[in-house]
Amino acid sequence: MSISSVVALVRRVLSPGGDLTERAVTSGVWVMLTNVVDRVLQLAMVLLVARLIGPDSYGVMALALVVMSALTKLSRLGIDAALIQREADDVDAYLDTAWMMQNARGLVVAAVLFVSAPIVASPLVFDEPQLAPVLRVLALSPLLSGLQNPGLLYLKKDLRFDKQFAYTLSGTVFYVAVAVVVAFLTRSVWALVLGLVASDFVRLVASYFVADYRPRPRFDLDHARELFGYGKWIFASGVVLFLIMEGDDAFVGWYLGTAVVGLYQLAYRVSNAPATEVTQTISSVIFPTYSKMQSDDRQLRDGFFKTVQLTMFISFPIAVGVAAVAPTFVDTFLTEQWDAMIPMIQLLAAWGLLRSLGATTGPLFQAIGKPDVPTKIQFGKLVIIAAFIYPATARYGAVGTGLVIVGNSLVFSEPVSTYLATQAVDGSYARLLRLVAYPAVPSIIMGIAVVAVHRMGIATGVVEFTLLVLVGVVVYGVLALAVERFSEYDSVALCRRLARTVVS
Repeated sequence: MSISSVVALVRRVLSPGGDLTERAVTSGVWVMLTNVVDRVLQLAMVLLVARLIGPDSYGVMALALVVMSALTKLSRLGIDAALIQREADDVDAYLDTAWMMQNARGLVVAAVLFVSAPIVASPLVFDEPQLAPVLRVLALSPLLSGLQNPGLLYLKKDLRFDKQFAYTLSGTVFYVAVAVVVAFLTRSVWALVLGLVASDFVRLVASYFVADYRPRPRFDLDHARELFGYGKWIFASGVVLFLIMEGDDAFVGWYLGTAVVGLYQLAYRVSNAPATEVTQTISSVIFPTYSKMQSDDRQLRDGFFKTVQLTMFISFPIAVGVAAVAPTFVDTFLTEQWDAMIPMIQLLAAWGLLRSLGATTGPLFQAIGKPDVPTKIQFGKLVIIAAFIYPATARYGAVGTGLVIVGNSLVFSEPVSTYLATQAVDGSYARLLRLVAYPAVPSIIMGIAVVAVHRMGIATGVVEFTLLVLVGVVVYGVLALAVERFSEYDSVALCRRLARTVVS
């Protein structure tokens, strides 16, 4: 095959297709590329910076991000989701109002962040003096985000993730470049702080290049009420979601200290990074796709089950693999002061798997106009976490915190959300359980094989890490093909069909 034919194939694969299926598949390719490149760059940068600044300084940034996330999620209006969910293709009439609302929100968040910084850094909360100046510089972030072009939502609504790729990666490249340079110069938390602000500024500029819409300072009260009528559940979900997703970080930082939250937060990033790519790919593509097929019950049901099938086929081996290679990964890419996070990575990898499964239900409920369902489930999850997080952390430290988070998803939130999702599409829960169970056995056997090779001590460092990854890929691939040959499971065939759809 010539170079020109390869280039032509790539262009055809990455060009937005005509019908909904082609556009959804092609968008999935773009989202996957965006997430993989974005996360690989960020994870590589974080590991390098973490080696240079250590758990204490990294913990300062972790606490700062928790505070920022609190204000961001507690002020989330759900405007984008409301406009994406609308079946009408043209939502220009709402964008100026949406832009004014997001600017007001950014200004309020920045002001609260700046004013509250000394209190948050005081002994009353986190008792971390370095936190105050960090928070005040990070107050620039919500201001810059609020000014972004509201027309960006068309990239998701119209499944134009090729442009989303350029927008996202522009900020990530600057984040990585600034953070690495500052880390080598200062060996301090300012590497991550300045990198984040730089990325937000670059994305602000990029938003006006990738989206054609030009906002004006106009506000329509009726439009605002209509948007908030849908978005109020997204807002409520954001409040609860923060307490679930970030509350454990805040609690660990308050109860166990800055260094431990640094370990815990990096363990989360490492363990959940692969699963997060699957989760974000699904959420970004499936929500707008479901929204376009919400009136077709059979298409919606088939789409949901295919999504679960593909998600579990990819997420299960990733989660098991992350847990199996965790000791080698930490020994290879970090220093001895990070060894305590190995059991945290192994535990939180299970949460990554459960989060991937949960990612198949949230977009469905939003697309069919029931954003209240995830909010109610998350509230129940929050009650359970609040009841058990203190005694578990007091007894087992940060590992106890992780046990509460994983156990909650395992016995409550994911079983309930998947059951309600299958009911919403008039599907069979037994069918869903089979789709989850099929990749489980090959993944577990793969994990055992990887651990066995590790214990043989054949190699060390990067060579061992590469070997373990290759062993995992080969073992799971062979077992998956065997399962498909002797059962009704067809995930490999599904991947092939998706590939043919993209290529054709």
